[in-house]
Amino acid sequence: MTTTDTRPNQREHILDAALRLMSANGAAGMSMRALASECGVQVAAIYHYFDSKDALLAAVVEERRYGARLGDPIPIDAGAAPRERLEALFKHIWRGAMDEEEIWRLVLGEGIRGESTVVPVGSTLLELVGHAARDWVSQHVPEAEPHDAVAELLVGQMLAGFVRRVFEPDSDPEEIASQAASALVGAVFGQG
Repeated sequence: MTTTDTRPNQREHILDAALRLMSANGAAGMSMRALASECGVQVAAIYHYFDSKDALLAAVVEERRYGARLGDPIPIDAGAAPRERLEALFKHIWRGAMDEEEIWRLVLGEGIRGESTVVPVGSTLLELVGHAARDWVSQHVPEAEPHDAVAELLVGQMLAGFVRRVFEPDSDPEEIASQAASALVGAVFGQG
């Protein structure tokens, strides 16, 4: 083990390992000693970058959040029927969330526990996702009105999908996406 390896990517490596461990075990279930072992460093190296476990948790949530992806372009065929565009929009958002499943598990899990470090960041993230969903619905599926309500349904289906992933860990994420998108489209445009 090295003692205080300060190579430029060390902090990023620590954050990535902390996210994996916290996502799997919860923040309370991750020890700084286990994190140091996972990173191949002494515990002091962790404290070189983060004053406390709370500071580490805050950095993991703040710097690894899905919100950074919200500006990515969404590939939706503008000529497709509104039902198809709404389904494509939901599936695109779902896949992006699944790419960041560890951070969502951490934020939701710690938020449910009332972890004071995570609650404000999770609240901000949820607000960002809600605003982005409203923008995406109005831009890509303007026929789906009212946009605010459709965006709320979209975000609700995404969160319901996460709950399903937690309690059905062997479930296929694409199947969850298809079922959630179908329910969303049916609620907005009627069963077709």
